[in-house]
Amino acid sequence: MEKQFIRNVLDIEVNGFTGAVRYIVKSMYDVIHEDGFASIEQKNIEDVTMSRQEIKEEGGHQVIVEELKELYKIA
Repeated sequence: MEKQFIRNVLDIEVNGFTGAVRYIVKSMYDVIHEDGFASIEQKNIEDVTMSRQEIKEEGGHQVIVEELKELYKIA
């Protein structure tokens, strides 16, 4: 089995009732099996949930997204 890195991706989930925002950074891999078939595997590498107040204290949503993109090389 061969595993090849594809890229990192950022998922954002918003809870409208509580105002919490969840930032999930995942690594995606192409897994090539011995029989020649391939599949995609995802692995969580960062999972952070923040309240509206915490987001405001950090400088806002856009600042957090830019920091995650820079830290994990997300395109």
